[in-house]
Amino acid sequence: TSKMPFCNMKLSHEERVYDYLSRIATAHKFKMMQNGAATVPWLNIPMYQWGSEGLHGPLQPCVQGVCPSSFPAASASAASFNQTLFHTIGRAIGVEARAINNLRNHKTQNVYGDGIDYWSPTINMQRDPRWGRNQEVPGEDPYLTGTYAKNYIHGLQNGEDPNYIQIVATCKHFVANSLEHWYNYTRHNFDAWISLKDMSDYYFPAFKACVQDGGALGIMCSYNAVRGAPSCANDWMLKKILRGSWKFPGYVTSDCGAIANIYQPEPVGHGYASTINGTADALKAGTDTNCGGAYGAHLEQAFDAKLINEADVDRAMSVLTGLQMRLGLFDDKTNQPYFHYGKDKVNTKAHQQLALEAAQQAAVLLANPTNAGGQSILPWKPGKKIAVVGPHFNATVAFLSNYHGSRCLDGKWDCIETPLNAIKGVNVGGSTSGVKGCNVNGGPNNIAQAVALAKQADMVVMMMGIDQSQEREGHDRVITHLPGFQEELVTQILALKKPSVMVLMNGGAMSIDFVVDTKYDNLAILEAFYGGENGAYAIADIIFGRVNPSGKLPATMYPKDFVDQLPLTQMNMTVAPGRTYMYYQDKALFEFGFGLSYTTFSLKWNPSPPPVVFDTRHMTRTQRDVPMATYTVTVTNTGHRYGKETVLAFFKPKGMNVPLKKRLFGYDGANLEPGKSASFTFTLSTRSLTMADENGDQILHPGAYQLIFSRGHGPVLSTTVRVVGNPVVVEALPRE
Repeated sequence: TSKMPFCNMKLSHEERVYDYLSRIATAHKFKMMQNGAATVPWLNIPMYQWGSEGLHGPLQPCVQGVCPSSFPAASASAASFNQTLFHTIGRAIGVEARAINNLRNHKTQNVYGDGIDYWSPTINMQRDPRWGRNQEVPGEDPYLTGTYAKNYIHGLQNGEDPNYIQIVATCKHFVANSLEHWYNYTRHNFDAWISLKDMSDYYFPAFKACVQDGGALGIMCSYNAVRGAPSCANDWMLKKILRGSWKFPGYVTSDCGAIANIYQPEPVGHGYASTINGTADALKAGTDTNCGGAYGAHLEQAFDAKLINEADVDRAMSVLTGLQMRLGLFDDKTNQPYFHYGKDKVNTKAHQQLALEAAQQAAVLLANPTNAGGQSILPWKPGKKIAVVGPHFNATVAFLSNYHGSRCLDGKWDCIETPLNAIKGVNVGGSTSGVKGCNVNGGPNNIAQAVALAKQADMVVMMMGIDQSQEREGHDRVITHLPGFQEELVTQILALKKPSVMVLMNGGAMSIDFVVDTKYDNLAILEAFYGGENGAYAIADIIFGRVNPSGKLPATMYPKDFVDQLPLTQMNMTVAPGRTYMYYQDKALFEFGFGLSYTTFSLKWNPSPPPVVFDTRHMTRTQRDVPMATYTVTVTNTGHRYGKETVLAFFKPKGMNVPLKKRLFGYDGANLEPGKSASFTFTLSTRSLTMADENGDQILHPGAYQLIFSRGHGPVLSTTVRVVGNPVVVEALPRE
């Protein structure tokens, strides 16, 4: 085999792929177009597994005495608004993924997960807090999600060897996949009817960034249909937009079972076409490989019926084989560093520290009231008598969110530190004890025991929230407030008037009206999300002031009655009362971007911007996305503690009849010692200000736009840009 042309590294990839495919019969290729790709025994080519995951750590087992790292869930990491962190986490996952792949036994473990193509990141939008998989995605904003995708992909896919891909990054789920099981609708039969305006403004941008900015080489099409056609058989999405408009060069895989959903009758699937026609439709639309058995079972029938031809098959196989070659699988591995990664690359001290810092940067301080003397609830000094109560007081695996690998060598979760023990470890000279008080949801109710413990304490930590019993793949929430007896537990603890902190663990946003409306003066609130392997340590570090909280909310926290105003099946963003900070018309509990600190900051122009008037005649036919102006702002730490601050840049249409309230177009941040400053420059381009019309075309409209530079709360900097001339189509959406 090594002497054959497809192994000749002096030939181009195209020549090698052509030679390889010429040696495989068409009927056998069908067996290679599924996630468990068949072996080619006459060429000594082994099986290949296309499916694995690395949303916040490799979805891998412990191997040879080492276990994969588990970083905070994406919904947590995004709260850092730190693009360097996104990249660094992606790189760490990519390194561990390669190392573990080298250590696995591919003969006995060649199943889902045993591959170097990762179906990550998940970049659907947190359009509604009820969706069960909000924990997997970076937030509700397209720009934030796009920058997360770009940086994570660069880290995962591009390693130390410029000649080969480290791990193929596969963005999922394309597109508008944010419903699991809602009454009579499931993700397998749901048809997302969305306006072209919302598709262009909200659902497509992160995937475009994944492809064009991140350079991802994989896309997973979703279970749901979009505007009448199942995603994996959707010519408009896969051919016209993905490969046509965006010039995507990589492969498309179906979600697991999504090809079967095309032809399965309702309510199991979409009932879109017959078995053979539905399978053929997926391949012709551009779905190259199938997670599941549909291609292996039915492509040959479609071929015999002349619904597909050799060119259709070889187009897909050429993409798949080309990626395997770019991964180095067909080349001499002697000088390929990725194939020599070993156990010393897995869960290293550096990765453990990264997991801790990521959890620290993710935590968002939502409330920290001060007393008449100016003393805030947090941080605390060690040496006190502290009670830790609530369903997550002794949490371990809950910190790992979903899609996590093995963590402890004994197969349990006892190597993950609990909040109780982490707090006890920092509270030197004091005493720390804990009791659950209540479960996440349902009985038994031991609130009296928790209150009795709290009465004996100086301070109380309440570890509240939800877990995979409430939100997960296949399961959406119907309520967003604290379930079970949790609100009763919190209320009774706060009635003791002890200094208290309520820590929230969750993926999708929580509704905590009961404490926000009452405005307790003895309650600090810390949103910790699912913080990964070192989440408990991060919580303790923040409570005791070892670390200054710096996270900002990546998604709006709504009042609990929001769930009664819109069904989860309503996918359009502007239907009253609207969704996300961009369109929500009512008062949020906490807005996107909100987050407090233990120190104070000021924000100033550097220099003050002059009036800007942009004439659309400056745009040419070939260059529609052009710079309009730059703005520099300076943030200064005016307090007495070291801390990080993030500046968010928004635009707001003025005097226009549009539903958009404002939209993010940039963000940056810095760690600052007291008295120190940092300056950030933001570039405003024509594309920054576009809004889609009813056809989905991105239009730059004449008129006034307010630019707002904010820290997520407090005073803002504001200026105005005026656009004159005629409306201009900056980017056209391909027609259906």
